[in-house]
Amino acid sequence: MLKITFPFLWISGFSLLFGAQQLVVVLSPELNATSGVMQRYEKTRIWEKVGSAVPVTLGRNGLGYAAFKEPLKKEGDGRSPAGVFSITSAFGYDQNTTVKLPYWYADENLYCVDDINDSRYNRMLRIFDKSVLPSSYEVMRRADGVYRYGAVIGYNDMAQSGRGSCIFIHLNHADKHPTSGCTAMDEAPLVELLKWLDPQKNPQIMQVLKSECGKYKEEFEGIECE
Repeated sequence: MLKITFPFLWISGFSLLFGAQQLVVVLSPELNATSGVMQRYEKTRIWEKVGSAVPVTLGRNGLGYAAFKEPLKKEGDGRSPAGVFSITSAFGYDQNTTVKLPYWYADENLYCVDDINDSRYNRMLRIFDKSVLPSSYEVMRRADGVYRYGAVIGYNDMAQSGRGSCIFIHLNHADKHPTSGCTAMDEAPLVELLKWLDPQKNPQIMQVLKSECGKYKEEFEGIECE
């Protein structure tokens, strides 16, 4: 069962979050950059740093906007989504786990649908009957192991066709090459992140250009943009 996240609205590029107490901030140096820096924050009176900054790998074409600005994030564009999104669940190859988020055990029957013409678009689900597989999908039990640990970013929750799907935080590739639109990092910081994330604190991820970070500082008092 997946948790129900608190709703948020977008007004002039800002999110209005209700009840969020954990925030993962990913800053990219420029629109087409394929790497950035992640910092965790927890809300007390203001947002306060948790742990150290961590290098992350972004999409092969940088960032694409969730709304209002070009380039808009689209299916297959190789861009990680820019904006503020819930972190909805975790997944991995361990059948038993101590993470607090709702957890998907990634066996050979777990898929994420990225076929823009399929009614299951942008959904993670188990498909036992391979005759009903969509035309395009992500196999969650990947041979390269980059989904051994991961979390689901709640981008395009309304499953608008063609706007992008199956957006995750996952392990870096062995050579740390850019992702297809996810956010990746090394194993130690990813495991630490997953253990920290708490659904009771409505965790969110904010991925933005460093040059645009200042626009969010009033809403997220305490975050740093350098």
